[in-house]
Amino acid sequence: MPIPHRPIATRRPTTGLHQIRSPLSRIAFTLPPRASHLLWLEYGTVRLRNAEDMRTGPRLLWWTDDEKHELTAEIGARGTLVTIPEATLRQVLPVTPIGAQMQRTLSQDLNLSPELPEHMEELLTGFMRERQADEPGADIAAANYLALLLLQLWRLARRDLVHLGGAPQGLSERFVLMAARRVRDHLSVDAYARDLQVSRNRLGSAVKRATGLSPRAYLHRLLVRDAMELLANTGMPVSQIAFRLGYSDPAYFTRFFRRETGQNPGAFRRSFRRKNSIEPQSFAAWP
Repeated sequence: MPIPHRPIATRRPTTGLHQIRSPLSRIAFTLPPRASHLLWLEYGTVRLRNAEDMRTGPRLLWWTDDEKHELTAEIGARGTLVTIPEATLRQVLPVTPIGAQMQRTLSQDLNLSPELPEHMEELLTGFMRERQADEPGADIAAANYLALLLLQLWRLARRDLVHLGGAPQGLSERFVLMAARRVRDHLSVDAYARDLQVSRNRLGSAVKRATGLSPRAYLHRLLVRDAMELLANTGMPVSQIAFRLGYSDPAYFTRFFRRETGQNPGAFRRSFRRKNSIEPQSFAAWP
């Protein structure tokens, strides 16, 4: 028996909302590309990107996809799904150091505590109410609820990552969180290992197992991603971008960027703007 599909995408990139209410048969939702998804799975089972990517509630899930995927809700699943286009995500995140930390944390897949805090449940309810309301200013209220939801999600992720302990998985996640905060300080891998109170070899093994990259390569990927974002979506001179990313010598930054991407920063910016003249893009998932 074929699984019924319910598309979420609309003509223009708007935040999607769907409530999963204990279906009597499996049902699949088509998720739009270049979007992030927040799912409060109260109970039951869903499959995210493929048949093997299975999650069972209660869980709070967050993930980002550049390509179109399906979410399949199994019989009896119950939850609330919010789909946020990249452009909307950029608009609601604050342009502050905290906003930059939030962006880096939210570039990861998150699988958080089964207990939804009361205040977050209230925000989700408020967002749904305003999203469905036909009242003046409902779109403004919904955007503010969404911003607060993302802030609380970031706080939950940060709390979980900080208190995961010394297991290899916890170590790699604590490194990822610390890297999101400190990457522009250009600390050595040894400094990260000291702060995490482990040996350099143990840190390297945990990060390699979790990300497929060495700690140094992971830090370089974060810097290149941030550089691409600034080059693509701002008019700042390359020298100012270099200083923003913690480089005291713009020429060194240019050499670093060319080594990592095969292009110098100016050439990348020109190439990007030729190919993407309509809407800025995000490099949260690069490469």
